Amino acid sequence: MQKKPTYEKLEQRIQELEREAVRQKKAEEALRKNKKMLAEVAAKNEELDSFVYRVSHDLKSPIVTIDGFVGALREDFGDVLLEDGHKYLRYISDAVRKMELLINDLLDLSRIKRVTRKKTGFSFARLVKDVLKALQPQIKARGIVVNIQENLPVVYGERRRLGRVVDNLLTNAIKYIGKENPSPRIDVGVEEQDGQKVFFVRDNGIGIEKRDFDKIFQVFQRLPSAKKQAREGTGVGLTIVKRIIEHHGGKIWLISEPKKGSTFYFTLKDKEA
Repeated sequence: MQKKPTYEKLEQRIQELEREAVRQKKAEEALRKNKKMLAEVAAKNEELDSFVYRVSHDLKSPIVTIDGFVGALREDFGDVLLEDGHKYLRYISDAVRKMELLINDLLDLSRIKRVTRKKTGFSFARLVKDVLKALQPQIKARGIVVNIQENLPVVYGERRRLGRVVDNLLTNAIKYIGKENPSPRIDVGVEEQDGQKVFFVRDNGIGIEKRDFDKIFQVFQRLPSAKKQAREGTGVGLTIVKRIIEHHGGKIWLISEPKKGSTFYFTLKDKEA
């Protein structure tokens, strides 16, 4: 026969329930505060994206003006300018080109969440081949062998933006393949991991330290090793890649080792039902 609980035990149990109720109330209050903070952060991020878009858009006009006057100076006064004059104009043109690249990247970054384009199904292999056509001069100049896996699947998404993903990943692979690489190689393909299609762009270039894996996806981050290999770069390219992949319901990560190359993996969400 089961013993009845004593008064002391009942009182102890009541106190435990009261403490549990207090903890639960505090947890609910913390959750409400976190939700409010997340909403505020989201609003700030949206405001920041809008600000970046406006500023970047407004900067395009003076950049075009500067470039136009540089051209006019060369055309009208090129025959009387000294060598130093031509050198200074080249400096201005280089600075204008770098600024234009940065502005275009910032505009693309700010548009990812602001502008949604129609999603369709299309051949990933065809997309890769189309991107590679524009990159042929750099590929040939570096003597890079590019291998595209056969039977790549059809993917679903915004073709232009996913083309930007492939272009940025391939451009990075070309840039950082290594100047002394005896047999430069890039592979593009897909493999199955945990029942999911995982796309990859793999190179045998200079590689990346593990401590820098997260840093390279942050805006305006260029590693010292990257700057040695390629002077040009805005530090926005991989941030754009990450935002586009996440915009498509996927994720991106990498495996890399210095002097042994890098593999960038990414997933894409299947077509909505």
